[in-house]
Amino acid sequence: MNYKKILQKIYFSVLLIGAATIYADPVEDTLKELSNAYGVSGFEKPVRDILVKHWDTQNIDYKIDGMGNLVGKFKDYSKKKPTILLMAHMDEVGFITNKITEDGFVKINPLGGWLDHVLWSQKWTIKIGDKYIPAISGMDAPHVLSDFTKTPVANKGMLFLDTGFDKKTLISMGLRPGLAVTPAAKFEILVKNKRYAGKAFDDRAGLSVMIDIMKKINEDKSIGDKANIVFAATVQEELGMKGSKAIYESLKPDLVINIEAGIARDYPAQFTVEHEPKLGKGPAIFIYDGSMMPNQNLVESLGEIAKENKIPVQWELENYYGQDASCLQSSGEGMPAVNIGVPVRYAHSHIGIIDRDDYNNTVKLIISSIKKLDKDSIKRLI
Repeated sequence: MNYKKILQKIYFSVLLIGAATIYADPVEDTLKELSNAYGVSGFEKPVRDILVKHWDTQNIDYKIDGMGNLVGKFKDYSKKKPTILLMAHMDEVGFITNKITEDGFVKINPLGGWLDHVLWSQKWTIKIGDKYIPAISGMDAPHVLSDFTKTPVANKGMLFLDTGFDKKTLISMGLRPGLAVTPAAKFEILVKNKRYAGKAFDDRAGLSVMIDIMKKINEDKSIGDKANIVFAATVQEELGMKGSKAIYESLKPDLVINIEAGIARDYPAQFTVEHEPKLGKGPAIFIYDGSMMPNQNLVESLGEIAKENKIPVQWELENYYGQDASCLQSSGEGMPAVNIGVPVRYAHSHIGIIDRDDYNNTVKLIISSIKKLDKDSIKRLI
């Protein structure tokens, strides 16, 4: 037995483990875990299971309500303090199986908003029980077109998935109408500690931000001195904010900060001529969106807090956009609400891109805001 070689192997293994520990990045790990999880609207359990694992380590009392939302409070929650709700949604855009054709192709219906032209020649995953099967969305080759120099207009009604199996085999595998279909894309580090690509950053980046805020409050209890900080991870946001409509009764917040995806436009012009928000220029504070006019005093306060703390922010307005804070804003007797977005390039497609500085500054902005918002200042917002 060559003991020298064995010792050398042990030595280099220890070095590798040490290096991996030194260079481990919890944020990247969490983003990867959440981005890679399959969880289209109505099928959020895999994402919720990941969150439960993280929330278990953060001193959170949580429950799952009848809709499937995950809601939680710190164990030192006090009825004497006002309550600030931080919220993000678990679901992603995807599809649901509709039927299997006689030739074995799978027809699907959208869950959430998709532009037709991003759907073809893509990889997808169909969930059957605890198994996942790959599928491809097929499209005509240019050779079969009467004039391949002119791109034909395609629509969702033409869409089908090709699994390679025939109908009989698919049925025997358990494929039926009503199963989740998710984009097949994996998290990638484009630039270490800077740019990340992956699916479902709308709104898995927001869920990760919430976990980081939990950690910071546990590290510094003074952050939550002036208010209770409670959390909600919602379902079915992409289907008309359905999950958030059940949140108020569980948590009865006095103020809502919704953490969402901003719509970055900082790339060569295609269908839009706008170029803001931009990646790397800070979180986006929404001044208006199609579902909600935010509390203007709260918007102004966030801008002042960002300026005081030298946190870069951007202002965002989206006419065709909906988000969960709109449902809380008009719940109970009503409350101040605002939406803050981590800018995402190419939202509602297979793969988006986010910037780590925007992520970090979103955490900073929310933490700085929590420190400022006490009972009196919340009252003054109204």
